[in-house]
Amino acid sequence: MKPEVMEQLRAAADIYSLTKGVLELCAPYGPVHSFKLVHNRGAARVVCFIELESQKQQPALARALGAKLVNGSACLDIPVAEEFGGGFRVAPLHMQSRREAAQVTN
Repeated sequence: MKPEVMEQLRAAADIYSLTKGVLELCAPYGPVHSFKLVHNRGAARVVCFIELESQKQQPALARALGAKLVNGSACLDIPVAEEFGGGFRVAPLHMQSRREAAQVTN
C-alpha cells in the first residue's frame, strides 16, 4: 500500500470512519460493487477487499492505492491502532442447549 494511503487510513478510529475513507479513495474510479472489511484485533490490522462495478477500472484502482489484486479484488492490508473500534462493548453470546433432532431409522 502506498505510504500516503496508509497514513490516511491509519487515522481511522472505527469501522465507519475506515469505510468512509476507503470509499472516498475509490470514488474517482466509479461505483463500488463489493466491499468487505475483516478486522484482526490480535494483529491490529484490517484487510479490505474492493470490487468496482467496472472491472476495467480495477487495475487502475489497485495501482492508485498500491493495493494487491486477489482474485480480481483490490486488497488493502491496513494497520490500525490497538484501540480501533474499541468504543463499544460486545455482548456475550449465551449458549443454550439444543433439543436433539428426531432421528430417522430404517
